[in-house]
Amino acid sequence: MNQQNRYTATSGSDAKPSADREAGKRLFVHEPGWRISIKRGSDRVFCHMMAPGQDYYHRLMDGELYLHQDSERICLSCASRRGIISYEARRLPDEGPKFLMDSGDLPVFVIDEKK
Repeated sequence: MNQQNRYTATSGSDAKPSADREAGKRLFVHEPGWRISIKRGSDRVFCHMMAPGQDYYHRLMDGELYLHQDSERICLSCASRRGIISYEARRLPDEGPKFLMDSGDLPVFVIDEKK
């Protein structure tokens, strides 16, 4: 902390940022129809999934990012467990498309139009 009791970028035990913090994390939504919003205000809004080990629905906190579709709301932790979001993009396959026949094996037809 500095003299005005405010945290600075170098305060704390880890003054050097890790590689993950430098690069930043990116989120990818893999299911269509989901939207991302920020929960604002003091109204009681609950996540529609239960966290592991809990037998109740947990609240979304003020300022928390969440996914919603119709009336269903899911926090990012639960959406990650459910597989809706991930921290890696879906990659294209390394191989090219596979064809049933090789182009050299296709028959060639010659049409004789002389009559």
